[in-house]
Amino acid sequence: MEKELVVLNLERDLNEIASLIWGYMDKTYISDLKGKINGYRQACKEDLCKEAQLIRSLIPFMTEEKKMLEFVIDLIIYNDMIERSFKDYQVLSNLYRDENKDRENLKKLTYKLILFKLITAIEKGDEINK
Repeated sequence: MEKELVVLNLERDLNEIASLIWGYMDKTYISDLKGKINGYRQACKEDLCKEAQLIRSLIPFMTEEKKMLEFVIDLIIYNDMIERSFKDYQVLSNLYRDENKDRENLKKLTYKLILFKLITAIEKGDEINK
């Protein structure tokens, strides 16, 4: 009787496990976040603040700086998206509230940076999967 060898392919198995975990996370959390992010982005683009409108109006006259100006507009939109999320999810504001206003501002900035990284990572993931 011949012994059968069990062949382990850890790389394949780990890739399969990672794929299953990512699929679950995407279905459970990330797809909802994508929908919210797109909604916030659309609302912020439709209701662009005056500063961003002014910068956008300068682009035809400053063609060499177009990419930089568009980048600044994107940053303003991201900030507005995050501010809207703070309004929609009051529990987030509880995370950075502090009696010391300087410390509160620092905490809020930290949460904004974390949300910015999260949003941009999700958006990059969408671009890669297209």
